[in-house]
Amino acid sequence: MNYRDPKYNADNTIDCEIEHPVYGWIPFTASPDDVEAHGRELFAQISQVGGIAPYEPPPPPTDEELAEAARAKRNQLLAASDWTQLPDIPEAIKLAWQPYRQTLRDVPEQPGFPQDIQWPEKP
Repeated sequence: MNYRDPKYNADNTIDCEIEHPVYGWIPFTASPDDVEAHGRELFAQISQVGGIAPYEPPPPPTDEELAEAARAKRNQLLAASDWTQLPDIPEAIKLAWQPYRQTLRDVPEQPGFPQDIQWPEKP
């Protein structure tokens, strides 16, 4: 089996690309515990040949990436609670949910944002 670019991953299996007869080069993970024989055989083959790149953990997310993820979560939580503010919802429900929704809007203003976020609890 033709393969290229083998490298260990966090699971200590080997990520690589294999040549597929129809689709060309496709991603594949070879494992010594694969349920399919070809996965186990490829792992053994690559291991014997050597030259496998070591696992490199991804860099930690930047503050910008954390902020983007936090805003996306905040937006999802707001959207999930939009129903509480519809015109036909009883006033008591609207009033109960308004502080929660305001706290969500204020998440980017928290002192620890985006590293340390205190998410509000739903009413």
